Amino acid sequence: MFGVWTFLYGLVLGIKKQSMPNLWLIFFLGSFFGAFIEFLQFILPTKRAAEFYDVVADMAGAAGAIPFIYLVLTRHLKEETK
Repeated sequence: MFGVWTFLYGLVLGIKKQSMPNLWLIFFLGSFFGAFIEFLQFILPTKRAAEFYDVVADMAGAAGAIPFIYLVLTRHLKEETK
């Protein structure tokens, strides 16, 4: 799920700017969002529990989206310059 969110955010940002966004920043934001949700699960009185491996999975999803962002935006930006 975080891979899809990270991919869409990076894609929208790149298309809006018409340039390659900072992929490290995109990865960090996706990872931070996942960690923040786990933190909320820890502090809020819900029946959900925070899990360290959920943060790891969220970061892996964000990292997995980065190559796809790069590939899609590279092709898109080449087509725009033709």
